[in-house]
Amino acid sequence: MWRRWPIPTRSLKARLILSYLVILGAGGLITSLVGSWIVSTTIMAQAQRTAVHDLAAARTIYDDQLAALRSAVALQAAVLADRVPLGTASGATVTAMLGRMREEAGFDFLGVTDDRGRVRFRLPQPGHAGDTTTIPVVRAALAGRVAAASEVLSARQLASEDSALVERARIDLVPTPQARPGNATVLTAGLVQMAAAPILGGRGRVQGALYGGRLLNHRYENVDQVWDLLYRGERYRARDVGTVTIFLGDVRIATTIRDSTGARAVGTRASSPVTQQVLDQSQPWHDRAFAIRDWYIAAYQPIHNLDGPTVGMLSVGALERAYASIRDRVILSFFGIATVGFILIIGITYVMISNITRPIGEMVAATRNITAGRFDQEVRPTTQGEIALLAESFNTMLASLRQMKGDLEEWGRTLEEKVRDRTRQVVEMQVRVAQSERLASLGMLAAGVAHEVNNPLGGILALTGVTLEDLPPDHPDRHNLEVVVQQTQRCRDIVRGLLDFSRQTEGAMQRLDINAVLQETLALIAQQSAFFNVQIERQLAADLPLVNGDRALLQQVFLNMLVNAVQAMQERGRITITTLIRDGREVQIRIADTGCGMPPDVVQRIFDPFFTTRGHGTGLGLAIAYGIITQHRGHIDVESTVGKGTTFTIRLPVAEGAETGERGAG
Repeated sequence: MWRRWPIPTRSLKARLILSYLVILGAGGLITSLVGSWIVSTTIMAQAQRTAVHDLAAARTIYDDQLAALRSAVALQAAVLADRVPLGTASGATVTAMLGRMREEAGFDFLGVTDDRGRVRFRLPQPGHAGDTTTIPVVRAALAGRVAAASEVLSARQLASEDSALVERARIDLVPTPQARPGNATVLTAGLVQMAAAPILGGRGRVQGALYGGRLLNHRYENVDQVWDLLYRGERYRARDVGTVTIFLGDVRIATTIRDSTGARAVGTRASSPVTQQVLDQSQPWHDRAFAIRDWYIAAYQPIHNLDGPTVGMLSVGALERAYASIRDRVILSFFGIATVGFILIIGITYVMISNITRPIGEMVAATRNITAGRFDQEVRPTTQGEIALLAESFNTMLASLRQMKGDLEEWGRTLEEKVRDRTRQVVEMQVRVAQSERLASLGMLAAGVAHEVNNPLGGILALTGVTLEDLPPDHPDRHNLEVVVQQTQRCRDIVRGLLDFSRQTEGAMQRLDINAVLQETLALIAQQSAFFNVQIERQLAADLPLVNGDRALLQQVFLNMLVNAVQAMQERGRITITTLIRDGREVQIRIADTGCGMPPDVVQRIFDPFFTTRGHGTGLGLAIAYGIITQHRGHIDVESTVGKGTTFTIRLPVAEGAETGERGAG
């Protein structure tokens, strides 16, 4: 009775597909998660860098405004000193000059003091004078310096300058989430951009000071100017993305942020962490921050008065949700592309593995039929290679078995009289033949599997390699395909080890004459059409010391550089090859061309893997050459001028004992 083979619980095709899907799925998931993290951190880091840059621009504008006030005050103080001596000046004359200055420079108030700080003239309240001012910038002017700074003036000081400023400075405080706890309900002080300059008399003596200021409370042109420059037109879901704010303490006194009613959020306060770092510690804040009702990617910077203490803050920021929306779209696109690629690869893998395993399945079915005694089987191969050879051997075996069976039947017909005597022998022979058939079939199947698997594995490796060449270096599926290539190469090596014994030879380091290696390399390219219109000039130094190196690897380096030079010259020009000995310790090889040359930014990157300036090629040639020379303990330098050409200089150390001993043939 013939023995039936057990049917495997899982087919070879299913196991291959399942193994590949596990590898592909795990790699794809890891790649997607890492890629998403990189995208998220990159976008948010770029948003923070943008906020810091925008804050620098806003601070520049703020400081320019102070500088303009300072220049205006200094100029007018000089005019007052020259044209109107302070001791003899009439109120009408000084008031008229101050009025013109206030109108032209945009001051909210102006004042002139004597050398003790007592106010003599004042606009817009010319009749309100005689008090003594203690503002730091005025004290600096009375000391002989022109000064400009942001100062905090109390309601009383504002009333002394202009009673209308008191109401303009008043801001009702609004309870704000995450703000520092406090009991105050109204802000009466004002943040003022002030400038003051000394009024000099005879012999440079300070006879008084001219000062002026602009109140920033409820003054929106400053923040609007910065917002127009940095964020105009940037909106997210009908909301402005960017914000610009000036704080007095932690209170917003001028801002572009809108509250839920659409009004400017004046009177709201900064969050407690920002207040602690910027106001208390006088340190800038570069991080996400909560403002009123949303999170912003923000940057804050302290504002100091002339004496140094922090009196306020200047901040810019962008709505975090806008950047989060960009991040989410990029990540979703990333996952979408990865999913489409995964489905496509699954389909291709299924078709390829089906083609690989189909002949093997047919062979197994035929072997089972033979084992059952049916010798009318025949395998028709649909591919070339080992599978076709196995099918041919299989069919030959079947023909031999059929012939043997026919001979036995013929003997039975012609030797009927001996049937009784030979029955036992024939039965035993048939049993042995059947056993031989089974063993031969199993042996051929094992050999055939080795041959059959090797050829499809080569196909997988070739197709996957072609696919890899078409993928850019940063393609999300490249890593997965490289894993396939590595595992396929491993399987191919195992199968090849079953068929024959071979090993890959490796180059050995030996003492070489560089001139001879160059001559051999030039002989390799002499008959190539690309070099027909190229003049190669040899300037090879005689008696060069020998170097330690691998001849094939060095020829690869020289050949790569010569081919690059010809391509740079568009196969027409001159290549100069020079060898020389430097300091008796190293051999230099210079390969110079008359090609188009390279700009400095390209020169800095030519040895980077996958960097190329041509529309074809992998960008690995010079990177590999650099690695080979580094393995030889050498160096490669490059000099290039756009429009004139490029020179590569290779420096290799002289072989030990060859400095004064062995020499090359030259």
